[in-house]
Amino acid sequence: MTPPYRTRPGCSFKPPILMPKAPARTVTKAARFTPAEWAIVEAKLDGRDFSAACRALFLEQPIPERQTFRPRVEIERRAMSAYEAAKIRQLAAWGSNLNQIARWTNTTRGRVEILGALLALERTMRRLANDPAMDA
Repeated sequence: MTPPYRTRPGCSFKPPILMPKAPARTVTKAARFTPAEWAIVEAKLDGRDFSAACRALFLEQPIPERQTFRPRVEIERRAMSAYEAAKIRQLAAWGSNLNQIARWTNTTRGRVEILGALLALERTMRRLANDPAMDA
């Protein structure tokens, strides 16, 4: 099998450790209960997943713990000012420039030019980050 990445000869890149995927569960079985039976089953499940509990019982494994879900957090949204929209467009343009510099770095060997471009980008980003009008 070919790895999903390529390395150059003599490259010190270490490939990532890939975790094996869990097998896909594609077989579905149904169970029928009376309302009274289902009430008993639900009480015994105590919030646990029915499928996981059945799997554990039949495969003689411990029943998994009850899953707790975090409450949904509401995000307050507001309209963006024209100034904020302009800053976002400017940041997006600089992100594009950064991608171009990264692509250029991977294809050329001019380290001095690359360093100069990165320093100019850093100066501009610091100026944008310290802009007091952005805090308003």
